[in-house]
Parts: sequence; structure tokens; C-alpha cells
Amino acid sequence: MEAEEKQQLQIPKIDLRGLDRTQSGSQLWDSIRSEVMAAMEMYGCFEAVFDRVSEELKEALFGKAMVDLFGLPLETKQSNSSAKPYLGYIGQIPGMDYESLRVEDAPNFESIEKFARLLWPTGNPSFCNTLCAYAKHLQELEQMIEKMVLQSMGLEKHYISHIESLQYGVRLSQYGVPLDQETKIAMQPHLDPNMITIICQHQVGGLEVQTKDGEWIHVQPSPNSFTVVIGEAFAVLTNGRLQPCLHRVRPTSNCKRYSVLFSSRPRDGCIVETLQELVDEQHPLLYKPCNYVDYLRFRFSGEGQKAKDTLKAFCGVAGEETEA
Repeated sequence: MEAEEKQQLQIPKIDLRGLDRTQSGSQLWDSIRSEVMAAMEMYGCFEAVFDRVSEELKEALFGKAMVDLFGLPLETKQSNSSAKPYLGYIGQIPGMDYESLRVEDAPNFESIEKFARLLWPTGNPSFCNTLCAYAKHLQELEQMIEKMVLQSMGLEKHYISHIESLQYGVRLSQYGVPLDQETKIAMQPHLDPNMITIICQHQVGGLEVQTKDGEWIHVQPSPNSFTVVIGEAFAVLTNGRLQPCLHRVRPTSNCKRYSVLFSSRPRDGCIVETLQELVDEQHPLLYKPCNYVDYLRFRFSGEGQKAKDTLKAFCGVAGEETEA
């Protein structure tokens, strides 16, 4: 009976249909904002019901654009390179049947065109139109959530400057059959280094998030919902008031699995630092200001991989660092 109850655990599902930032301050907005903040504090994530992305757009993305993308030769996909770790092609990892590509500045049509021309010399207008439309809708959702969180903390005055400091991107991922058939794990437990990630699973589930009690919750794919996950940069911004969500991938079937991750990260050159209003005697400063790209380099270095808590090892204040 206990095992059955654990299987039925779900992260909060919050209905954001018909809501946008222009309704800030309305009774409906304030009610939903309270739900969002409670979910972020308790789980570091929630399931957002958001109907701006039509079924037709999802089918164009998952049924056409991603199939075309991952059908390209390996050397073509690997041309999606970046001097910064984590921001280009990822794949060919021993023990994993996984690969993904990242489109930086994805809501910007010119950036998507540049990405497409890298892979398809004559361009791919259909791919560009599909991805741009999708990214614009997800940017709207991400900024609405950011506004709700800052309002809930009494920090709305920082909203515009915070949003202007962010860079957005889309990571397109494909999972094959898990090579470890005993654990069925296709992606090991991890934290995202960015501000916020919005995950869309398509048909084949697999995303699992961990509760504060250490229980794993399976997130069932839904036609009109997206999983919103806090990243490490948000922990720095909020002085640890909101903690990043540990998650992993265990596909629910031995079928190919696609997922799309829309995420926000600090722009190059921007320093991530705690909002001063969140530091007081009861809440001493936990993290020193840090350069996000420098953190990425550390996080994926040999030293960073050995750290028990990579973020604190890199920028935790004196007495807060976690030993490797």
C-alpha cells in the first residue's frame, strides 16, 4: 500500500491558462502567484498548465523539426559547438544513448536562422519558424513565473533589470533506449546550472524529480503542461531561499524519447549575485557574486565534478563551502 501511494505522488499542477503579465495585481494573478511560490519553496518545481503552445505547433516541433534535426549526420550535429561548456552539442557519452543540441538566443529569429544554416547549408525555414514560435511562447511563460516569484518576495522593483540580464535558449534532446536496463536511468540525477528550465516531454515520459525527503516523483507527460524547474543560478539570486530541483530521466518505455528544454541564464559578462534585500541576520549571505560562464567551466571541470556541492565549492561564502 505504501509503495502504491509513493507511485501516486505528484508535483503541484498549476493552471496558468488565460493568464499573462498584464493581469499582474488582479485577484486571479495573486491567487496563482501564491500557488507558484508555495510549489517553488516546497519542491523547486511545478507542472504549469499553459495552453499558448498549440497541438499543431507541438506536432511541427516534435513530429517534424526534431526528427529532421537528429536524422542529420553526427559530424553535422557536432558543428553546434561552443567555447563555453554545456552550451553546444552534447552526446557520445560512454554508457548513454543521448544527444542534444542547443540554440542560443532562441526567441530571436536571426539566431535560429544562424543555427539552421550551420546544419542545413541552404537553410530550413520550416524549422526556424517552428522553433521561433515555440521559444516566444515559452519566454512569455518563463518571464511570467519570474515576475510572480520576485513579487512574492517583495522584490518586483528588480524585475526589469533581472529580465534584461538574462539570455534564453532551447535545448533539443533525444534519448534512445537506456543502456543500463537494470536501473533504466537515461540521465543521472543532476541540477541545472541556469536560472529556470521549462521542460516539455513528448509522449514518452521519463522525467523524475526528487522531493526534500529524497523520494522520486515521476512526472507524467501531458498535452498542455510544462515542467518548471529551478536552477542553481536562482539559488544564488535568492540567497538559497529557493533551492534548485534535483532531477533525472528514467524513460517509461523502450521507445525513442524527445524532450525540449527552454531555459534562462545570465548573459555573458553578467555577474550573478544575491539580491541584498534577502540578506539579514536570520539569512546571512550564502553565495559570493560569481561569473556564470566561469561557474560553468568549474562545474564541468575535473575539480568541479569531484565537489560534493559544486555551487558552494565555487562561490559559497567562508564557512559555507562544501568539501570535495
